[in-house]
Amino acid sequence: MCPPLLYPDASKLAEDPFPALQTWLTEIERRNPGKRFLLCLDEYERLSEVVEATSSRVPLNFIRNLLQHQHKWILLFSGSHELSELPAYWSDYLINTRALRMTYLQESEAHDLILKPVENFRDIYEPTAVDAIIQVTRCQPYLVQLVCYEVVELLNRDIRRNRREADTAKVTAQDVKEIIPVVLERGAPYFQELWRSLADSDSSLLRRIIHGETPTQQDKGVIRKLTRKEILTPEGNAFQVPLVQKYIEQLLEEE
Repeated sequence: MCPPLLYPDASKLAEDPFPALQTWLTEIERRNPGKRFLLCLDEYERLSEVVEATSSRVPLNFIRNLLQHQHKWILLFSGSHELSELPAYWSDYLINTRALRMTYLQESEAHDLILKPVENFRDIYEPTAVDAIIQVTRCQPYLVQLVCYEVVELLNRDIRRNRREADTAKVTAQDVKEIIPVVLERGAPYFQELWRSLADSDSSLLRRIIHGETPTQQDKGVIRKLTRKEILTPEGNAFQVPLVQKYIEQLLEEE
């Protein structure tokens, strides 16, 4: 059994964080001989904000030092931006990393996630409801889970109100349609971050498509970019994920 993970020294972190972190990582290695460690940096792009605010690349130098010299540590950077969207200096710091693109689930995987989220999960979905969830999310894993959570909540509320029998109650395609406004509200941080991450040229094109305009030859570069970001189809005239389209439509209506 591994010893419990110790915490870094708060006072030393406040005084000079990166030497304190280096000491902390070394102590973890010392206490766990023969082990390798995975350090996950979520939303790593936010480090650009630190660089810009401090005019210092010390955080990135620390990361590069870990990559080059801490051989027992594996670093996992997760984020929503491609390297080409980041400031040019990032290429130097991530030169020894490997990019892995995470995309939609396969439809069979989405079926399993919906129908068997945990062991011995009761069959609560009508087949048309499963199809509706897959259609509206396009098997985007976060959205699949969010929609499933909300339809289960809806089903449970209906059972408590005696509108349905607990043993035979089923989620219907109409239920999926009914909870979409709730999904857009509960998933607002996800949708807002997606919208904020877009360049002006990206959001301008999406506005035009929502308003029924047809993309032009001049939009080809933006369409390619938004296709890579899994927002538009390669033809540039349709959204890949209906829920994303519904959010943007709602956003524009409220402006």
